[in-house]
Amino acid sequence: MADSQKQSADADRVRGLARQGRLAQCFRHASVEERRLLRSGAFEIVWQLVFLRITQPLERRRRHLCAKGVPWLAPDCLDRFHHDVEAVLDDLFAHADVPIENLEGWLVRWMQRATVDGYRRRRGERGAPQRPRVPKSLIAALGGEPWMVELARLILDWVGTDATAGGSLWPLAVWAERRARFTGDQHGGESTVSAEVETVLAAMRRRPGWYERTVEAPLGRKQAPVSFSAGHPESEPLALVAQHERDDSLLQELAARAIDLVERRMTAGEDLHALVTDVLTTVFGELTTEHDLSRSPGEDPVDPDRVAALISDRKRLDHIVATVVDLLGRA
Repeated sequence: MADSQKQSADADRVRGLARQGRLAQCFRHASVEERRLLRSGAFEIVWQLVFLRITQPLERRRRHLCAKGVPWLAPDCLDRFHHDVEAVLDDLFAHADVPIENLEGWLVRWMQRATVDGYRRRRGERGAPQRPRVPKSLIAALGGEPWMVELARLILDWVGTDATAGGSLWPLAVWAERRARFTGDQHGGESTVSAEVETVLAAMRRRPGWYERTVEAPLGRKQAPVSFSAGHPESEPLALVAQHERDDSLLQELAARAIDLVERRMTAGEDLHALVTDVLTTVFGELTTEHDLSRSPGEDPVDPDRVAALISDRKRLDHIVATVVDLLGRA
């Protein structure tokens, strides 16, 4: 209770200084401890606004189930949320030098600008272009082919972000889905995109200095992808996140992918029962006992054929189809 009251007192002080037009000035001249208290009070005000105005709409557009609330944010989404909150706080303490009677309204007005500026600043700190653009020389080297140019832009954007792709250097699965939407070709998978990435990188390397500055340097600042050496057993890692939380994160990713596939194929006029069955089998059917996603913490893994058994039950499948249609209708 004392901590809660202290946080509320800090938030009230932030509001009071904002009303007086003295917030930015006080923050500039404050001690380290005073700055910490001011940021703590402002955080109490800012984080909910950022989630409701920035994070939640973005995650809904991406069909991520973590749009339900901050506790449901997947790791990469949570990192992005924290970055946006920090950007809004930095903007507040830099520009709140006029009387602000309605602090929430002021924050909402400038929030989009603050988060965009923060994103560009982080890219600049990594040595990546703040606004990734494909040079005309690279477009020419790629023959002006629209998808290859778009892939080049995706590469330039990816190297400047904090996001990682698990055990891979590039998010090939995401780009394969992007390729299918962009080109209309539903047959090109991750292997196709991987080969196309190498083609784009080869074209980029024709300008070694530009390539080193724009691609290699920021890429080198990313967290290294996880790799496993064949024939050499790995030691058991320290689990920083509980197994059931990792399971939830993976399930959210798979569910978002399934919903996206269903929506695209439903728009194309495919039969709902057929496409839902196919999507469930494709997206979830590859789960094995290594994932153990159907168990509660501490329980033994279940039969990996559970998905196949589930979709073979017509009544259950009808319920799943109705649920999917309802979800898409609310989006």
